[in-house]
Amino acid sequence: MMPRELAFSCGDKSVAIDIMREAAQWLIDTGRPLWYLNDLSEDKMPAPPDQFHVAWLGGESVAAMILSYEDRLFWSDIPANTSGFVHKLCVRRKFAGQGYAELLLEHAKALCLSKGLRSLRLDCDAHRAALCRLYEKCGFRLVKIIHMDTIKYGKLDVALYQWDF
Repeated sequence: MMPRELAFSCGDKSVAIDIMREAAQWLIDTGRPLWYLNDLSEDKMPAPPDQFHVAWLGGESVAAMILSYEDRLFWSDIPANTSGFVHKLCVRRKFAGQGYAELLLEHAKALCLSKGLRSLRLDCDAHRAALCRLYEKCGFRLVKIIHMDTIKYGKLDVALYQWDF
């Protein structure tokens, strides 16, 4: 199904978090947890409201992401304000698989280009094959996989992706 035209808003932090919590709960319910629900709240997500972007279809929120211009955790070698960084890209379940994630990534690309930036980066669980395929289909290329041992999440393999345009 081809998605209809979307509108985009910036700063709707509570709406974006609601979409992220819905996606996180679905992943928990399907036995593939990714984020802790307690971490998806306005007080625990330090990103400022202007980094939260929401896609709308009519008056209904469809998808959300955080778009920042610095990532010290996974991309510390990339200077601030030289690339966009997508985090927590999520689509409401009733709209999943209909191309809205791709449109939100295109929106992120347009925002980067409007700032004179020529690349978009993200990180994801390297073992989520369908997610990795989605990013690669959108134009991202795998840069590297980082093996991490964390206190909170245990052992992680994090895939770093970059899309140059």
